[in-house]
Amino acid sequence: MVIPGLLAAALAPQPLSALPADLQPLARELQSRGFKLRIALPPVREAYGLFQARTRTLWLSPLTFELGIARQTFLHEAVHAVQSCPTGVLTPVGWRYRLAPVVEREISGILTTRYHHGNRALEQEAFGLQGQRDAVPRLMEALKRRCPAKPRS
Repeated sequence: MVIPGLLAAALAPQPLSALPADLQPLARELQSRGFKLRIALPPVREAYGLFQARTRTLWLSPLTFELGIARQTFLHEAVHAVQSCPTGVLTPVGWRYRLAPVVEREISGILTTRYHHGNRALEQEAFGLQGQRDAVPRLMEALKRRCPAKPRS
């Protein structure tokens, strides 16, 4: 049974301070490079997260906190933000990492059933990095290398 008040609370927009402390520097770095971050329902139905290159906006559904997947989802979308630099067209960064065979099969299954083939390399890179222990430093380094800082107004 779903309690309407609890569901509304789980879906309500949140401040960026709701992100775990270890993700805060990454959030600030993304913002300093002109990305907009929203902890709110993405504008695509049933999406847990979304990166829109045209508006440079990263959405993280508040529901991901309740599901325990906020960290992975935020990192996944942050990969797409980095992939969008410097031109606004997503291109793979080129990260290499070892994944357990069961994880590789799970990612392959998700990509086969939910993503267009043209996006496979981009999504594979995002799914692979979201579970790495060093995901935050890798993303921070790639942001500094690929995404020029935006001048403060």
